[in-house]
Amino acid sequence: MLEGHHIVFGASSGIGEAIAQRLIERGGTVSALARRAERLETLAAAGATAFPADVTDFEGTKQALEQAVAQHGPARSFVYCAGFQLIKPVRMSKAEEVRQVVDVNLTAPLLLAGLFASKKFTSTDAVFCTVSSIAATRAEAGIVAYGATKAGMDGMVRGLAREVGPRRVVGVAPGWLDTEMTQRSSHIYNDKFREELAKMSPAGPASVENVVDTVEFLLSPAAAAITGEIIRVDGGAAA
Repeated sequence: MLEGHHIVFGASSGIGEAIAQRLIERGGTVSALARRAERLETLAAAGATAFPADVTDFEGTKQALEQAVAQHGPARSFVYCAGFQLIKPVRMSKAEEVRQVVDVNLTAPLLLAGLFASKKFTSTDAVFCTVSSIAATRAEAGIVAYGATKAGMDGMVRGLAREVGPRRVVGVAPGWLDTEMTQRSSHIYNDKFREELAKMSPAGPASVENVVDTVEFLLSPAAAAITGEIIRVDGGAAA
C-alpha cells in the first residue's frame, strides 16, 4: 500500500498518467498536475485531484502545490514525470527550443526541489522520484540537449539526496519506451528501430509498466535505504 498524499507532475499522459493511476490503485491520494487540463479528466474520474499547472511557470506551479497541500496535507512524494525531447542536431537547434528542453527537464525540477525540502509541502519521510533517461549516460547524436539535461537531473538526484535527508531522492532512467512522446517521431522510431532495440535488450525492451513498477518500489518502505540512486530500466540495452 502507498497511502498518503502523492503529487505527480506531468500526469496527463505516458509515464506520469500511469504512475498516478498506480498510486490511486495502491490507496494513495493523488494530486495530478499538468499543463493540459483537459487531459487530467481521466485521472479525476479515477479519484485524483486535478491541478492544471505548467511546470515552466514556477509561481503558478507553487500556487497549485499550495492548493494541493491545503486540501490533502503535506505530500509523501513528489514524482516528476514532465519531460520535453528535442530531436535535432545541435547546429540546427534554435535558442528557444533549447531553453524549453532545459526549462522542463532541469530548471523546473531544481526549483521544485526547494519546495520538496520544506515541511510546508512534504513530510519528513517523503520521496522525490524523477524520471530521467539512459540518454543521461549513453550519449546519442540528435538528442544532445535532452541528454545533457537528463545528466543534470541525475546530478540533482545525487546532490539533493545529501542535502534533504531523511527525505529520500531517487530516479528511474528508462530506455526507449512506446509513449505518446516517442510516437510523435514514428519516422525515427519505426519497425526497424524496434527490431534493433529488441536484439540489443537481453531482457526484452522495457515498457511503461516496468517503469511504473520500479517507481512503486522506490516510493515504498521496501526502498527505505535507497537514496541518491538512479535505477536504469531498459531491459539491459545499455548494459
